[in-house]
Amino acid sequence: MKKSASLIERKKGGKTNNASVLSARGQLILDAAQQLFFKHGFDETSLAMIINEAGGSRRSIYNEFGNKKGLLLAVIQQQVSIQAQTLTSIQENLAPQDALNDVCFRFVKGMMSITIRALFRLIVQQAIKWPELGQIIYQNGPVAGTLPLANYLQKLVDSGVLNLDDCHYYAQMLLEMAKGPLHTKVLLLPEEIITDEEIKQQVNIAVGIFLKAHQA
Repeated sequence: MKKSASLIERKKGGKTNNASVLSARGQLILDAAQQLFFKHGFDETSLAMIINEAGGSRRSIYNEFGNKKGLLLAVIQQQVSIQAQTLTSIQENLAPQDALNDVCFRFVKGMMSITIRALFRLIVQQAIKWPELGQIIYQNGPVAGTLPLANYLQKLVDSGVLNLDDCHYYAQMLLEMAKGPLHTKVLLLPEEIITDEEIKQQVNIAVGIFLKAHQA
């Protein structure tokens, strides 16, 4: 399967289709599939269950997504794209610490959402049986999705604020620091509720450590 730097592509009938271009019926199918995948798991969700929830037919699914795996890829693409969008709106008019606190808070808050937590668990389950899935997500999430943050860090390097030799790598490191132990906590404790104040406190510590360690 071909991998792109900005989107997940899927193949249908010998040709590759952009999973972001869907009919109204296709979006209904996608939403139903996501809900059922998260609730029952990929293997336990049948096409019949999806059709019963969204309407349409097997032909509708085959035409839009190719098969059930194509549906899973589309679900993942949609959520990865939504989460990656949080990194595209960095408030560069703010002081670096404030700008990084803001973008990292929005990113971590998204990672703590029920939807992304459910997606993460779904991916872990399927990546063992479908190794290519993990590679696709890695390329479109941590690799391509962090480019806006990496570009911002490069501007801080160019302006003499930071000293970094690989802004893309350090963008990923910063986000991992920002997620910190709270992310592990919500994955292991599904009923745990993390407050905005807890996220802000963790992000503020992570950003402070990052800037102090790499100041020019």
